[in-house]
Amino acid sequence: MNLLQIALLLAHEDWVYTKGWIVTIAGFLIVVIALFILSSIFRGVASYFKKQDVKKNAPKEEVKKVVEKPVAQVAEGEIPAEVQAAIGMALYLSTNLHDEEPNVITIDRRVTSWNDKNYGVRHWKR
Repeated sequence: MNLLQIALLLAHEDWVYTKGWIVTIAGFLIVVIALFILSSIFRGVASYFKKQDVKKNAPKEEVKKVVEKPVAQVAEGEIPAEVQAAIGMALYLSTNLHDEEPNVITIDRRVTSWNDKNYGVRHWKR
């Protein structure tokens, strides 16, 4: 090899390493810029929804009128619906509809196609 060939070989290797650094730096910059853009978008969306929430929950100047619930007319000897609902809920909560079960768990092994030894892939000789 003469001196010119060695110089070209060294220059070529330096160019390859330089290309590697350029690609590395460019990739890093692309990722950083993409993260900056995404964080800006998320901050903008968050501030938009905060402003909408503040506008929605702003106190209103109007005074709300108290709406009185009309009293249902009950015929003589009838029980009002509110009282019927209270009695029904009390009965539901007071009755125990579950059976008493023992605190022992028993698992019986059943032979199915999934765990049958005849369908096994490996047959070990013992």
